[in-house]
Amino acid sequence: MESNKNRVPKKQWRRWSEPAQVVFNRTYEFAMRNPELMVHPKALVVRPACWKTTAWNMAWIAADAVDDCIPDEVVEVESGCR
Repeated sequence: MESNKNRVPKKQWRRWSEPAQVVFNRTYEFAMRNPELMVHPKALVVRPACWKTTAWNMAWIAADAVDDCIPDEVVEVESGCR
């Protein structure tokens, strides 16, 4: 089984298949190392704390996609990152 090195909550980690776990880890780590590849070149610079959330969400969605469990509805969450 893939290591939960990025500390996904255990309940969710166990729900994902091993391929989904691998996709989460690789996507999250790639996005954290390469934010410039994920945002428009003319976009404002994203603060590191906000980028961490964006990278996490991308990786989570990718892992869900592997197991074909992307929700039909996304709930908007208010945050301090702008």
